[in-house]
Amino acid sequence: TYGFASGSLAAPQANAMAAVIDPLMNGVGAPWVLYGIGAVIAIVLTYFKIPALAFALGMFIPLELNVPLLVGGAINWYVTSRSKDAKVNSERGEKGTLIASGFIAGGALMGVVSALLKFGGIEVSIADSWWVNPMSEVCSLLAYICLIGFFIRATKK
Repeated sequence: TYGFASGSLAAPQANAMAAVIDPLMNGVGAPWVLYGIGAVIAIVLTYFKIPALAFALGMFIPLELNVPLLVGGAINWYVTSRSKDAKVNSERGEKGTLIASGFIAGGALMGVVSALLKFGGIEVSIADSWWVNPMSEVCSLLAYICLIGFFIRATKK
């Protein structure tokens, strides 16, 4: 998990790559049939003009990581399609990408800080009463909506 509750941090991308590389490095037979099925699926997706990489990411990345990607894509579409001027839409998209990149970098840095705290044996905990309180979900949702509003407003300036 991404908190301090379990003994390890989740890494879906690393696990997927390890599943592909492990048979090749250890001399064990690779699941070539599965690789072939994946290649056929990628070809079919490409034929129908569906990005195979985005589809594949959606297949193995957990839902809690995919939902923000979907919301970010929807925000990008909304912001870059509100003006009739293509140049304005392009500038808004670039500004949104810059802001989102900063948030991604900040999230990555906080992940490193979280891992360092865990490695150092520093226990950071939140009262259990907060986790079971339904208002914690409401507060999180409101903060997320405010963040979405910030993105939209900041890119339209």
